[in-house]
Amino acid sequence: MRNIFLSLTLITLMALPLGTVFAASEVLIYTGTTQWIGKEPADEQAQICVDMLNEAGISNIWLDSDGDMDAVADWMQEVTGDDGLDFCVLYGDLPPTIYPDGNSQPDGSIAEAFIETTDGDAFINHADYMFWGLGGRNEVGGLQNMMDIADIVMWDDDTPMVVTDEGKSISPSLTDFASDRPFHIDQLDGDWEVEVSLAQNDAGTRADPIVVRDGNRGRLIPVIQTNSGDEPKGAVAAEIIIWLISTTPVEPADKLSTTWGALKAVR
Repeated sequence: MRNIFLSLTLITLMALPLGTVFAASEVLIYTGTTQWIGKEPADEQAQICVDMLNEAGISNIWLDSDGDMDAVADWMQEVTGDDGLDFCVLYGDLPPTIYPDGNSQPDGSIAEAFIETTDGDAFINHADYMFWGLGGRNEVGGLQNMMDIADIVMWDDDTPMVVTDEGKSISPSLTDFASDRPFHIDQLDGDWEVEVSLAQNDAGTRADPIVVRDGNRGRLIPVIQTNSGDEPKGAVAAEIIIWLISTTPVEPADKLSTTWGALKAVR
């Protein structure tokens, strides 16, 4: 099924000028520290994501050590505001090099700057509560400060998620499941709005996965927030990335410098 989906996606994209589709997008996947998912299963899901992105021709870097936190920060500063649509994929932790522990920099962090330009850059988070962080680095304040929404939370264990029609189209790998930390659609405020809900509860107040966007700025994409679940996180993330890039043409750019070329993992 995955190969069929990718083949159809690539056939569709052949009608577009490829230099304007993929050239300015880059994905960084970080599994150096994880929360609510073990290191080994996180690496397995990251490998699936990398393989699918490589097959689609999307530039990606996989950093798999806790010693890579500085490299995450360097990459993020490099791509922020570069007119390209970039993604940072996390597995339940938010490295303190991009958002200092304990919400000690509630405004102006490297992570917040990443989603505050009109590039449309995105964080994708798997497993635990988005931006809660390893050992509760930030708890509820992480998401609240990143979104500038004072009371937004992500609770409700075992909330049934039913795949929407849009979700079926975007992510063939996604199936109905129970989310432990669904996104609270009814708490969106300011310029934040739902770009697409891939799975949600019957009331339409909780969703996971979902793409929310801050006006014409960045995106947050919680993808399968479950405690030690075996859902296809890597495949779903790759399918969402491929869909967003294919529907968001960008200007050509040589994104991979020599430095990042050395870090890129083609596995």
